[in-house]
Amino acid sequence: MSDDKSPDQSPLTPNPSGNQNLIIGLVLGAVILLLFLIVLQMRGGNQGGDSAKLDDLKADLAATRSRVNEERSLLGLPPLGGASADSIEALATRISSDSSKLAGMVGQLQSALADRESRLATADATRQALTKQITELQNDLDQARLAAGDSARLQNQLADTQTLLEAANRQIMTLREQMNGAPSQAEIDNLSKRLEDALAARDNYMAEAEDLAKQLVGKVDGTEIDALKRRVSELEPENNSLRYELQKLRAQLDKTRLFAEKVDDLPVAAQALYVELSKLESATPAELKQEYTRISTELKAQVVDTIAFQTGSSRINLDKVEEIRRATQAAADGSYFLVVGYASKSGDLASNKQLSSDRATTIASVVNFQKKDSRGVQAVFLSETDRFSPTELAKNQVCEIWEIKK
Repeated sequence: MSDDKSPDQSPLTPNPSGNQNLIIGLVLGAVILLLFLIVLQMRGGNQGGDSAKLDDLKADLAATRSRVNEERSLLGLPPLGGASADSIEALATRISSDSSKLAGMVGQLQSALADRESRLATADATRQALTKQITELQNDLDQARLAAGDSARLQNQLADTQTLLEAANRQIMTLREQMNGAPSQAEIDNLSKRLEDALAARDNYMAEAEDLAKQLVGKVDGTEIDALKRRVSELEPENNSLRYELQKLRAQLDKTRLFAEKVDDLPVAAQALYVELSKLESATPAELKQEYTRISTELKAQVVDTIAFQTGSSRINLDKVEEIRRATQAAADGSYFLVVGYASKSGDLASNKQLSSDRATTIASVVNFQKKDSRGVQAVFLSETDRFSPTELAKNQVCEIWEIKK
């Protein structure tokens, strides 16, 4: 709002407070002047020398009457009479009456002004209350908008969670279908133990057969010994087939427990190792060896075995199983094993990742079966790579067994 006067505001517009003071001042001046004239008139006409002064006073009275009449005209009041129309006493009486009326008007004007000020104060209080209410409503609106945004975000998160839950349920159903009719973990452990005992007994029998063959050279017909050896050889493929089937079933049961889908699912030390390994994709063989030495010093982690796989297969050869057993048994108490799976850069990434995770889980399952109770193990897929051989892609189809010492 501008503080300047509006250009079309008339300069003759009366100001109530200013007119009030001006009128009262003029009226009082006129009354005093009339009283002075009356006193002079009462003193008689003998004072002829004062006639000039009287004329001047009359002239002043006429000028005062003219100004008063202008103000009265602005206020809508009738003008005072001329000098010849009324006597000084009548004029004084009339001025006194008008003064009373003006005083009444002034009182009314003051009352109106007081009422206006009261209304303005009430309006200002109402305005302040409304402003406060508007501010509160604006704050409520802002909070409601924020709440609406949070609600939308939560709904999106809920939808994402629901999608993940449905995917997990589908995966569980798939696993249940795959494992339908499969033996329990206790049954597998029992079967594994029986198989290991049978294999150990077979090895003993073969050793005894060889010793017996040496002892019976020249004493027993060699055809009987050859027949016994052929029988043992015939049983070996069947035993190996049972071993591989057991290896596969054990890995399927252990995958949910041993394979980490996300790095955050790993212990802190294993996460640190994973991060360091992920930085070495472009390293040369010499740089890779140097970095593995640094990791061994800084993270107390070292590769205890590297297992290569045939294309499209996640099966571990039985001689490698024995190799893993020896490496696991030689580890220090409290060590943690991280099996890191890699894939070659040939083929589809999703398929390579699935195959590599199966390979890493199979090794982790073997380690888990062979390790002592004080040692932990998990498997993880790192990436497609050519770090182990940029030319022979099959050499990148490997899993590393890292031992992280306590």
